[in-house]
Amino acid sequence: MTPPNAPTRRVLIAAACGALAALASPALASEKKPEKKKEGGEQALDPTYKLGSMTIPIIANGRIVNYVFVAMTLKLTSGTEVESFKDKEPALRDAIVRAAYKTPFTRPDTWKEVDGPRLTSFVLGQCAVLFGKGKVASVEIVKQIPRQQLMPPKASAAIQVDREVVRP
Repeated sequence: MTPPNAPTRRVLIAAACGALAALASPALASEKKPEKKKEGGEQALDPTYKLGSMTIPIIANGRIVNYVFVAMTLKLTSGTEVESFKDKEPALRDAIVRAAYKTPFTRPDTWKEVDGPRLTSFVLGQCAVLFGKGKVASVEIVKQIPRQQLMPPKASAAIQVDREVVRP
């Protein structure tokens, strides 16, 4: 039988794991990630910054008819530090969502996608204001996922016209 003050197996294992973690942390923190190089010894392609997915409303006739989840990538100019974008990303995301409600990025032919050119030009302009002019080369919409698979607006309007005609 073990004495009452003797450490249990769980305590010893926890202490050993803690010691290993403490020893490994400085070693992992000091490692530098290798820079990607091209064949000619030049630095890799321009850096990119991925914005998380955002919910953009699709508004028609003053009403929200759908939501589209949009993921975008900012292609930065060479020499731009990616870490500087992390602090100001919430402000960029807020500006995009506010603009989506004020002047919607709704396409006239579908409620399943946003108006890509209008959205990317708005984001590019906001990046110039928030991060500095010339730091973002382009904006790319990576994917768009609609919340609902709705019919195009013209097709739904035609159905309503048919219903009105049928009614006496």
